[in-house]
Amino acid sequence: MTDDGDAAPDTPASLVGAVLDEEERRQAAEAAGREDVVLPDDLLPGVGGESVSLRRALREGGTRTVVIVGLLGFIEFFDNTALAVLAPDIQRSLDVSDAVLGAIAGAFGVLFLLGSVPISSLADRVPRKYVMTAAMTVWSCVIIATGFVANAFQLFVARLGAGLGQSYHLPVTGPLLIDTYPIEARGKIFALTGGFTVFGLALAPLFAGGVAALAGGDEGWRWVFFLTGIIAIPLAVSTVTIKEPRRGRHEMRSVLGEELAEDAGELPISLSVAFERLRKIRSFYFFLTGMAALGFALFSTPIFLNLFLEEELGLDAFERGLVGTVTFLPALASIAIAGRHSDELFRRSPPAAMAFVGLLVALFGASQVAAIWMPNIWTVVPLLALAVALSRAAFAILPAVISTIIPYRLRSRGTALVGIYLFLFGAFFGAVLTGLLSDAFGPRTALTIVILPSTFIGGLLISIGARHVRRDISLVVEELTEEREEHVRMREPGARVPVLQVRNLDFAYGRVQVLFDVAFEVHRGEVLAMLGTNGAGKSTALRVVSGLGVPSRGVVRLNGRMITYADPELRAKAGIAQLAGGKAIFPTLTVEENLRMAGFRYSGADLQRRVDRSLEPFPVLRDRLREPADDLSGGQQQMLALAMALMHDPEVLLVDELSLGLAPTVIQELLTVIERLKAGGLTMIVVEQSLNVALTVADRAIFLEKGQVRFEGPAAELAERDDLVRAVFLGEEGG
Repeated sequence: MTDDGDAAPDTPASLVGAVLDEEERRQAAEAAGREDVVLPDDLLPGVGGESVSLRRALREGGTRTVVIVGLLGFIEFFDNTALAVLAPDIQRSLDVSDAVLGAIAGAFGVLFLLGSVPISSLADRVPRKYVMTAAMTVWSCVIIATGFVANAFQLFVARLGAGLGQSYHLPVTGPLLIDTYPIEARGKIFALTGGFTVFGLALAPLFAGGVAALAGGDEGWRWVFFLTGIIAIPLAVSTVTIKEPRRGRHEMRSVLGEELAEDAGELPISLSVAFERLRKIRSFYFFLTGMAALGFALFSTPIFLNLFLEEELGLDAFERGLVGTVTFLPALASIAIAGRHSDELFRRSPPAAMAFVGLLVALFGASQVAAIWMPNIWTVVPLLALAVALSRAAFAILPAVISTIIPYRLRSRGTALVGIYLFLFGAFFGAVLTGLLSDAFGPRTALTIVILPSTFIGGLLISIGARHVRRDISLVVEELTEEREEHVRMREPGARVPVLQVRNLDFAYGRVQVLFDVAFEVHRGEVLAMLGTNGAGKSTALRVVSGLGVPSRGVVRLNGRMITYADPELRAKAGIAQLAGGKAIFPTLTVEENLRMAGFRYSGADLQRRVDRSLEPFPVLRDRLREPADDLSGGQQQMLALAMALMHDPEVLLVDELSLGLAPTVIQELLTVIERLKAGGLTMIVVEQSLNVALTVADRAIFLEKGQVRFEGPAAELAERDDLVRAVFLGEEGG
């Protein structure tokens, strides 16, 4: 019991209630700040506009690109099809088991995957047609060499080489077609190239089986590879005649009404940053995981299906080739239908287009499994044909959707990332798993175990991701609009280019978003103080600026150059240095060794010059060069960390928690150094919780609360905002 005038003591129940109430308020505030950007349909490229016929699309983009890409698709799968159709012949010739043959088949995907990653970077630095020429030439030579292999290991190496030769396909051909032809006709364009591919897939089994039968014997399969490689050489040469379009041209025309000039000074896109940013595109992430699941079925099916046709139905090489041809012919009709209607479906509802793809994927798996349990060839073939038609229709629709949710700068990397998920997580392990199951239980059971779950899960994940499509397209539009606005602003008379600019920044740790639409600018020689409570997102904002954190939305510019997709190393070379909060030194090294470690990119006289210059503001450190950094006081360690950052002559210095845990006299020494750097024209962002410290050095201030900017303006004005000041400092200063 307590007196009425006394506060009731805290009880476990009341403490739990207080925590839950605070968490509820936090989640409500986060939800309010996290409202997704979703634009009306008439502002989304390719949605709700007029229909564009195939004839008009070809008139605008020309026929050469689509025909050459189509012919490449026609021939490129001849080797995979030959390996599948002639699998029993190759097994007898080289004396390999089902599991070994599955591993050999999966080897194609290894370098298809590994090669696509560097090629995706190369494709953004040189004309894509030259990448195609070089890759197809390599592929042609490797396919010819495949006909000479003498054992399983040599075939394994040849399949690795074939994968490398075809690794250009995902990061080059898709983005090239996307940039060449209008958004409103992309479904038709990809259906046309898909028609070439399907025709090749339909002809390839007959070609492989027929050539092997004519050659005769267990070695007849070699002639299939000889002829395929020879046919491909003229096609490889023809790729040099393709015209290279401006990247992102159609999105710019649709959203902005014009093509923006290319920024020659833009920092190169880093693979690690690009992949991380792509994985933050919600619908694309679901698509990637769906493709990883689907890969188990897509690339293990052809070989083991042919083993099933031989073992269960007794078909020889020519008969298996004939079955392959017959099952692919209906896909020509399904692709034509999909191409005609996919653009219309996307114009009406982009989410519906992607969800429909998920449904087709699931039906593909069900049809294929049903086929292999049929009693005879007359019931197997129609169901296999249905499965192929469904899968080909699905992949004819996909590019029109996927191309609109990925920023144009990241398309090559995005398609390479599809390869990583599809082949690394799905194809290789799927082929090996199916081979092991086939050796143990036979191909029919193995295919059933692998195909059903992979296609159902893959289709479900793709369909779930559909609900985010409008939001992701809206973010692409927002980025383009912001880019155009910045171009216009910079062309205005007297326009000042900020040294550092952050716009529309969102960032999350996993599923917990901590920055919401953060925006600020810092001009040359200016000191910006970033203030807020613990957990407001101040340090996270600095991490994003320095490249240590990858945002899910927004742009970062340095001297007008976009650096959003550059990694920390490139940003450091460009002029951004960060002094991390807390321990930012190597305690077991001496002061001099710390400085030399910080300057690892330099050597000789240049390194010594930088060491000497970084020590000028800190005479106390010069006197203790040979002492371990751990022997320094807290203030001296902070000075050393600051000197290490100055080794790089930064254009922008990011200082996180300058006064954290330091005595007032030490803080004053550091502020004197900061004032000296400011007088020398160094641009700085200083994260602080002490308003007094911030007002001492800052020209302007921004105030962050729960990841959102609540104030931006002169630092002196912030001191007059009692509501914000008390929110941060009431607990420390007693009100």
